[in-house]
Amino acid sequence: MTKFDSTYKFLGLVNTLALKTIKLRYKNSIFGFLWSMMNPIIYLTIFSVVFSKAFPNIDRYPLFALTGLVFWIFFSTSTIQIIESIINNSGILKSINVPVIAFPIAAQQASLINLGLTLIPFTALMFIFGLKIGPETLLFIPILLLFTAFTLGISLILSSLNVYFRDMQLAWTSFMPAIFYSSPIAYTSDLIPEKLIWIIKLNPLYHFIGALRDVLYYNRIPSLTSVLLITLLGIVPLLIGFYIFNKLKKGFVSQF
Repeated sequence: MTKFDSTYKFLGLVNTLALKTIKLRYKNSIFGFLWSMMNPIIYLTIFSVVFSKAFPNIDRYPLFALTGLVFWIFFSTSTIQIIESIINNSGILKSINVPVIAFPIAAQQASLINLGLTLIPFTALMFIFGLKIGPETLLFIPILLLFTAFTLGISLILSSLNVYFRDMQLAWTSFMPAIFYSSPIAYTSDLIPEKLIWIIKLNPLYHFIGALRDVLYYNRIPSLTSVLLITLLGIVPLLIGFYIFNKLKKGFVSQF
């Protein structure tokens, strides 16, 4: 089998697993995909009712909140699904010789598909709340790809460790609220005390959501420093994630 054939077969496996993940998510669900929109709508409603009055200086606050919420939910659901992907497919791994990496990649692909479907109605909402399209909007795609690479890289590390230490998933879930509130989703960074801003900037989501908001909310091109930083944050964790995953995957089956 040639390298091309192996790659084609692997991609086919990933696509099959991703579609299976999506089908299982909405199996026996009356409203199906509509549930994917409920979480951001609930958050948006709370933010619009409560925080828009707390932050009256933020122009088009619903759009401001939405451009952070949608991508936060993508990050949080992606990481959790990828962390679970190895354990959830332990039966397959014990009985069939398949590339282990296919499961986390498929989970990430399923989340991307779900994000794409979610963006269809939410783009309409964004236009209602004042979204303006310009040349800089095209940068949304490469920024999202870098954000996806970062998400996958972090999740590969966590999913590898979760096979050996099952508390990893619980710890990550417990840590998620802290990440949420330290990310500029419901507020602008200028509301953070100057002496604490360096701590908030240690959160990679601060930079990714900031870049996404630059092109979708402020209609401007992110600074060169921001572009270089999110490029590093996208590529480096992905490389580290693959390295750790490949180091630890040999012992996965023995842990089931």
